[in-house]
Amino acid sequence: MAETKNLKDKYNSEAPQEEVLCTNEYGFIIDDFHTASSVSSTTLKPQWYSLIELYGDNREKYRKSRRVQRLIKKGIPISLKYKMWKILVSKPLHYDYEDLISTPNEYYHQIHVDVQRTFRRHFLFCKSYGRGQSELFNILVAFSNHMPHIGYCQGMSNFAGILLMYFPEEEAFEMLVNIIKTNKLETLFDKSLSKIKTIQDVQLEIFKITVPDVLLHLLTNNIDISVYAISWYLTLFTRFDIELVLRIWDLFLYLDFTVLLFITASILQHCSPAITDLRGEQLVEFMSKIDTLELDIESIIKNTIDMINRLDYYYYKKMLDKS
Repeated sequence: MAETKNLKDKYNSEAPQEEVLCTNEYGFIIDDFHTASSVSSTTLKPQWYSLIELYGDNREKYRKSRRVQRLIKKGIPISLKYKMWKILVSKPLHYDYEDLISTPNEYYHQIHVDVQRTFRRHFLFCKSYGRGQSELFNILVAFSNHMPHIGYCQGMSNFAGILLMYFPEEEAFEMLVNIIKTNKLETLFDKSLSKIKTIQDVQLEIFKITVPDVLLHLLTNNIDISVYAISWYLTLFTRFDIELVLRIWDLFLYLDFTVLLFITASILQHCSPAITDLRGEQLVEFMSKIDTLELDIESIIKNTIDMINRLDYYYYKKMLDKS
């Protein structure tokens, strides 16, 4: 109990003074300042602004719009993540945030351990017990109290951290809760991770159609892709390169969790030349580090959309929703 109080006090003590840091456009610390802005982001902004002017905050109009369906493939500009993600996900919640963050629970230590290793190269989280870490700790404590049937699951700090990059603390908490509820992910993050088996089964069906050669090669080498992909799902793909993460999340929040299974197939398809060329320990090592590789983002997104268009997306969604 004393340790719990000490941890809470550390995260709620006066934050150390923040330094002036060189960061890239995503907020990650770099050696030198640069002002380059991606051409695609500059071109996309006016198109998104026109849609916002047209549809306002009407979520359903965005979901049904063919213009949005075409544009989402190219990504939502960084400056509009807050606006668009909130429109796509936000729903009213009833809670007392101050009560949620001040109620002690059994997850303090694990949350603390994970917070201390989450996005340490990002300016928000680079200082131990600084503002970003304190807000992240609060969000995860609040979530574990608000949804006690889930509590806290290792890896949640990653996607809560992504939300904090674009939302104020309490709104990031609301987004986290709504993402879990909207996508019916309570059983993915419960204490027995009970949704995993269904994900593995549906994933296998998608692989049989989209990447049969890769699947056969992995099975021949006694490698279960689920061993590697499970960590991707439990962190909602937030351990990949940040640019790919944000493109994946644009699709994820616009569609739903099902798209992540297609993303997995697309990543394997993209890596298929390397995968099918390797065997034994070399193959095991490669599979274990896919989320650290520099991948062709446009190719992965394009292949994902192609797969969705070829297959019956909602058939697989229904299979997932049963669990």
